[in-house]
Amino acid sequence: MTLLQTSPFFARWRYGLWIAVMLLPTTAVGQRVQFPSPATTTASPATDAAAGAIAAPNGVGSVYGSPIAPAPSAAPPPTVTMPQGSPGFVAPAPLGSGAPMQSTPPSFVAPAPSYTPSTPLDPGAGASLMSPGPSATFQGGIQPPPTWDPYAPPGMQPPTLLPQDPAIPSMDPLYPQGTVSSMMRVLQEVDLEYVWMPQVDDAGLGVQEVITTATFAIPFLSNQQTPLLITPGFGLHVFDGPVSIPPFAPSPFSADLPGQTYDAFLDAAWNPQVSPLLGAELGVRIGVYSDFEEVREESIRITGRGLVSLSFSPSFQVKAGILYLDRIRVELLPAGGVIWTPVSNPDLRFEILFPNPRLAMRFTTYRNTDWWAYLRGEYGGDSWTIERPIVVGGVLIEEYGDRFDYNDIRIALGVEWDRYGVSRGHFEVGVAFDRELVYEHPLTPTFKPDPTVFLGAGLAF
Repeated sequence: MTLLQTSPFFARWRYGLWIAVMLLPTTAVGQRVQFPSPATTTASPATDAAAGAIAAPNGVGSVYGSPIAPAPSAAPPPTVTMPQGSPGFVAPAPLGSGAPMQSTPPSFVAPAPSYTPSTPLDPGAGASLMSPGPSATFQGGIQPPPTWDPYAPPGMQPPTLLPQDPAIPSMDPLYPQGTVSSMMRVLQEVDLEYVWMPQVDDAGLGVQEVITTATFAIPFLSNQQTPLLITPGFGLHVFDGPVSIPPFAPSPFSADLPGQTYDAFLDAAWNPQVSPLLGAELGVRIGVYSDFEEVREESIRITGRGLVSLSFSPSFQVKAGILYLDRIRVELLPAGGVIWTPVSNPDLRFEILFPNPRLAMRFTTYRNTDWWAYLRGEYGGDSWTIERPIVVGGVLIEEYGDRFDYNDIRIALGVEWDRYGVSRGHFEVGVAFDRELVYEHPLTPTFKPDPTVFLGAGLAF
C-alpha cells in the first residue's frame, strides 16, 4: 500500500481526484468564519460503515475512510474552513509527501458561544439546541418617563413635542451651562367677565359690569416655576338709578350716579414657593377709577394683597393674610382660611376662605373637559371718583367732584368647565344683598338699594 501511494501513477490519480472534489458545488464562505448549525443531522452508522467510515457526532464524518470514534462526553471542535491568506490558514501538504490532507487547521479553534444552552448537549444525537443570544429591549431601551400614565384621559400628560426649548439657555446658576430650561407660555390667559343686576323698582339699583384682562408671565429671580404675572385690565360699570327726589335733583342731599364709570389698571402678582411647606401670594394693583369726567388724585388708587400659605399636604392648605381695598367704607380686610380636597374623593374641593369662599364638585369629565358645579360667595363692588352737578329747579347751579363706593355681598350657584389649560368658562345665577352706596361728601346720605338677583358669565383662554 505504501508503494502504491508513492508511485507516480497513484500521485497523478490522487491529484485528479483532489481537483474533482474542489470543483464540486459547495457553499461560498467568503471571508466569514463558519460556526456549526444549531441542529445537525447525523448519518446512520450502517450507511457510513458500508462506505468504510463511522459518522462523527458533529456530522463531519471520516477522512479517507479512517474510522473516527465519537467523543465520550462532548462534541469535538467545529470544522472551520479558512480562506487562503487568513492568519489561521494552513496550506495542504504537497502531493506525494504522504501526509493526509486536513479539513480542520490544527492551529485554529473556533471560540465557544458565550451563552449557555437551554438544553444539555447530547453527544449521541450529534446536535445541540442553543438559546438565542441577547436582544435589544423595546425601542432600544428608551422608556417612557416614570410619571407617564397610559390610562389617563387625553390632555393630562405632559407635552411630548418640544417640552424643552434647546434655544433657551438655563438661567438657574445651580445647573451647569448648556442645560436647557423648560418652555414657559408668555400669554397665560385672556379673561372676560360679565355681570348683570337688573333694577327691580325705583328704589333699586341696576348694575352691569364688563371686565376684561390679559395675564402675561415674565421670568422672575431665575425661577420659571414662579414667574411674575403682569395683568393689564379694563372695566366698564353701567348704573341704572337711583332715582333722585326733586326739587334738589341731583344735589348733595340726594343719591345719584353717573351713567357709567371705568377701571383702567395694571396688576402685578408673584406667588413664591419657598419650600414644599411654605409659600406666599403677593400682589399689587395700580389704576385709575373714575367716570373720566372727574379725574384727580383720589382717582388713582393702589390696592394690594398679601397672604402666607402652609401646605401640610397636597390636599390640605392653610392661608392667612390681608387685603388692602382702599375704599371709603373699608380700607383693610383680613383674609384667609382653609383649602381642602378630600383624598378619598378628589372630585370635591372646599375653599373656606374669607371674604370669597367657594365649594366645588366635579360631576363629570367629557373627553378632555372637566365640569364642576359650585357655590360661592364674594364681597363685591369698588370705588370711583365722579362729577356731580347741583340742579335747583331744573337749573344747573354748580358741578363738584365726589367719590363713592358701591359695596354688596353676593352668593352664586353656577357651573364651570375647564379644558385642561386650553380654555375655561362659567355661568352662574345668584343674589346680591346688603347693598350700599357710600359717598365721600359728608352731606350725601348712604343709600341702600334693595336686594336683587344677578346673572354672571365668564370665558378665559
